[in-house]
Amino acid sequence: TMAITLVIVVMNSHVLGSSGQGQASLIQFGILLLVSVSSYIGGGAVVYLIPRTGPQALVAPVYLTASAVAVAFYPLLQGLELLEAHLILPVCILGWMQSLFTFHLQVLVGRERIHTYNLIVVAQSATLALGLAVFYLVFDDHTIQAYIQALYIAFGCTWLVSALLGMRLANTHIETVPFKEAFSALWRYGKYGQTGNLFQLMIYRSPLYFLEKTMASGLAAAGIFSIGFYAAEAIWTVGKSISLVQHARIANSDDRSTSTRLTVAMFLVSTVASIGLTALALVLPEEVYLVVFGDDMRGISHVLLGLALGIVANSGSVILAHHFSGTGRHRFNTVASGAGLGVLLLFVYPGIDNYGLHGAALAASMGYLVQLSVLMFLFITTENVRSADWKSGAALIKHFIRPS
Repeated sequence: TMAITLVIVVMNSHVLGSSGQGQASLIQFGILLLVSVSSYIGGGAVVYLIPRTGPQALVAPVYLTASAVAVAFYPLLQGLELLEAHLILPVCILGWMQSLFTFHLQVLVGRERIHTYNLIVVAQSATLALGLAVFYLVFDDHTIQAYIQALYIAFGCTWLVSALLGMRLANTHIETVPFKEAFSALWRYGKYGQTGNLFQLMIYRSPLYFLEKTMASGLAAAGIFSIGFYAAEAIWTVGKSISLVQHARIANSDDRSTSTRLTVAMFLVSTVASIGLTALALVLPEEVYLVVFGDDMRGISHVLLGLALGIVANSGSVILAHHFSGTGRHRFNTVASGAGLGVLLLFVYPGIDNYGLHGAALAASMGYLVQLSVLMFLFITTENVRSADWKSGAALIKHFIRPS
């Protein structure tokens, strides 16, 4: 997935330039924002509820909510002026499709079909890369519309495949609950977790919006920042990948002691891996990034330097957040993400005014560090974590990664 994403970003940066890349990143922000709101009914709560209700009871509430949110987002995006007017409808449609895709992916995670989940996620990225190659190289279409058309193809195909696979996992032995009860359960278990996810999305992507609105270079600045953020996301893929397994196992387990040791082990793996990968990203000279992404992207090194501490911090936060999600304590993630977002919003404007791209990255890092501090405090105090737990967690790493 990291390799394919790199191909996509390289194609966009060379074909569309920094301004076009900035426009593409804001399109992604709009889609993710819509998905995040839709996932109040159909997000992470699905993983928790699948073993208890089965997916067949959740389909109607999720599909209806996603459709309603997509309709409501049209005037909202107009008011935010996040995108040009002709891009708003495509973003709403794409966000709707991706919301449904996300639900079916959560079904697979809830049934611990991680291998199938991985294949579909990779398939979506691969389909998008192939579509872009066709539009950019074969049809010689170097516009943002080509990017949107490729998104339609990738999202549509993988949504249908994930729906077919997800429904095959229906728990027929579990009695289907009424619509109202299913909707209520999704909201009850999802509201805190999804509020945290929404805050997290804002920490991740809101600097793009502020850069576009504040700096004279506008879309170009957002495009350059997005390239640095893609490097961060590539590093976070390590933590996010293992946290899927962690989340599924914890959600299907009632042994809190084992869950805590597993979380400690995954926290250590994710953090150590991110330190090494971040160091590698920092030692590469900017000329290397310019060769890969194009001369339009000068300033990537400043973004990465500002994000460095935040990248490492968020690698640990991903693991701790999935621990609380898997144990049904989503409110802890909401508190931590809210604190991180508050710090980012406090410093992002003065950061951009004084240091430009580097200042936006520093503000984001401060948000990530605060979020990790809150999550670590809550994890240690609520799980009564001692030094022995860290030692046993480290010992569990070898057992966990050994092929079954």
